[in-house]
Amino acid sequence: EGGRRRGGERREKRAPLDRSLLKGVAANSLGGVQLLLLESDELRVESDEAAQLRELAASVRAWRSAARAALDAPSPSEEELAGLLQQLSNIPVRLRERGEIQRSLASKRWLLSRRPALLSALEAARPSLEEVSGLCDEAAGLGLGQLPEVLQAAERAAAAEKWDERAERALARREGMDALRQLLAEARGLRVAPSRSGALQQRVDDAASWWARAADAVSGVTSVEELDTLLRQAEETSVPPADRAPLLDKAALCRWWRERAAAAFVKEGCRLSLGESLAGDGHYELTTPDGGWGAHFACSFCTGESRYETAQFMIGCDACDRWYHGPCVGVSKAESDAMSEFSCPSCAAAKGVPYKYAQGQPPPRPKRTRRPAARYVAALLCEADALRVSTPETEAMRPLLEAATAWDVPARALLSPSERLCGTERLAALREAVARADDLEVTPEALPLARAALERYDNWRRNEDTLRERPKEARRPSVSAASMAPSTQDCGFLSASAFPGDCLA
Repeated sequence: EGGRRRGGERREKRAPLDRSLLKGVAANSLGGVQLLLLESDELRVESDEAAQLRELAASVRAWRSAARAALDAPSPSEEELAGLLQQLSNIPVRLRERGEIQRSLASKRWLLSRRPALLSALEAARPSLEEVSGLCDEAAGLGLGQLPEVLQAAERAAAAEKWDERAERALARREGMDALRQLLAEARGLRVAPSRSGALQQRVDDAASWWARAADAVSGVTSVEELDTLLRQAEETSVPPADRAPLLDKAALCRWWRERAAAAFVKEGCRLSLGESLAGDGHYELTTPDGGWGAHFACSFCTGESRYETAQFMIGCDACDRWYHGPCVGVSKAESDAMSEFSCPSCAAAKGVPYKYAQGQPPPRPKRTRRPAARYVAALLCEADALRVSTPETEAMRPLLEAATAWDVPARALLSPSERLCGTERLAALREAVARADDLEVTPEALPLARAALERYDNWRRNEDTLRERPKEARRPSVSAASMAPSTQDCGFLSASAFPGDCLA
């Protein structure tokens, strides 16, 4: 600074700042503040903002001097460094010394709190690799990597990490048990516990217990999950193929059985498992292997087992955009051609409106599976028991078979001639039983018999109504009413006065 006298006064004169040195500086840095003051001096305008900027610049210079003195001191106190950071919180200027103060304060605090933790870890029997590595990384980040205890901990951590790499290669290569046991012996000699020692020990323990578990799985009842686990462990521990052969045979038979069970229940084109099919609502997307649609596929209201059903015309629901066979939802071709809008039974139930095409019967319900015969399902379960493998399919099939069997007992009683019910009561009970069977996912053995009996009765009723009608050309006054009754020779079984009970039997 220089000075000169003008009008008896002494005015301070600042040395001009070089603008090129302040080019590109941030506005919230000390250089940015100086650039603003320079522009204010050039404008020769005094304002409150310029005065505040000069005060700010003076505060920054004073703080930087104090910060530099603290950083240059041999051992600044933690309180002094924390106080400087607290002062800087009121100065809205970005300064390089802030980071240095923060690092110095972090180093102080690490030495006070984390250094004892590192010393305790070094004195412990076998600290974990994660703990020791974390403390070493913190010290290195604060510039304390040359401390003796940090160097010692880093050396031990490096040995443990090197062992981890060898263990990882051994696990990936599926080396023998002798090599794995040798690695575990080396790990016990390390001062830091490696990360992969637990996985290696688990591999050795699994191999030691594999033989006993494999023998139990072959001779006793086991699960699919246990079979898969044993085969995977045999592959990992390099069990000889001859020792794996019984397990492989049992697993192959189990896969074949599960495929047959799925083929018996899951509709063609459905990509779900048996459990997923039973847990759903029956509205599944059926596709060919290439993602297309098959004309022979079932709809949600049929099983797809009858080609007569799948060959019928289809009708689309305007609410859910799904397509169904017309007869499966009770719609005739004429009704389909005449209607302008259609809601399937499921959508009608969701809207709370009655289904229009039930024709006096309960509306059809979705069929979730192919509904195989009870005898075939029982045979599959017998095979599963012979295999001595517990699968998710067996757990799902048993209650379905039990429900079908429970339905079968009273239904056979209704079809028996010894049932002491009159024809009308037996007929109503049989119709109710057939309606209940629509909820079963396994077809009872007596269900075809019950449906055939009802069909015979309905046909008999229609024939009786036809025979009771008097043809116009046959109406003669001289003919008596008795002569109009159908004779035994004309209608055969219709002459039985005890019908419909005996007919149903």
